Amino acid sequence: MKKNNINKGVFDSNEELYFTYFLNDLKDKGFIDDFYKNEESYPLTKGLSVNYIKPMKKVNDKVLKQTILSSSIYTPDFIIKWNDKALGIFVTDISKPIKDKIITEFICQENMISVVEVKGAWDNNNMTRLAINNIKVVWDKHSIFVNLIKIPSIFNKLFTPERYFMTDKTFKPRKLNYKNVKTLKEYLNEK
Repeated sequence: MKKNNINKGVFDSNEELYFTYFLNDLKDKGFIDDFYKNEESYPLTKGLSVNYIKPMKKVNDKVLKQTILSSSIYTPDFIIKWNDKALGIFVTDISKPIKDKIITEFICQENMISVVEVKGAWDNNNMTRLAINNIKVVWDKHSIFVNLIKIPSIFNKLFTPERYFMTDKTFKPRKLNYKNVKTLKEYLNEK
């Protein structure tokens, strides 16, 4: 497992930062062994290029390459290494036989690893649809399941991280625009 490479400057969005608050709470309680910002990309398409000949006057003709369709890759946001105690509460391991319907918010595979894409509740430029298509291609080509997690929806479904109760700059109480507000301790007590 890679060493945790999380620092405030590595996030593409506030939602990614807020997700680390969530992961830190789980790690503090022993449900996660480690997590880090993903740097591995998955090839999705090969692209299309053609060669053509450019006539030259005083030298040999040149063979040049023209790209018709660029190749594409996809890079999910996080990798989570779960602890066994999270099974059935937060995560389901699909690399083992499944006895019941999956009811956890996360799915992991070999070695209790989850790959995660983080999105905001508001879908800017229809990016969630694009992410879902990329996730399908990654599964089809690489047999890797990518969890799509929306912030703050996951907080409403499970628990609100302690740090998220405070605003980013002033650390004053944050106004939460969802109904199911509870801490990790309260969530676990309900389980």
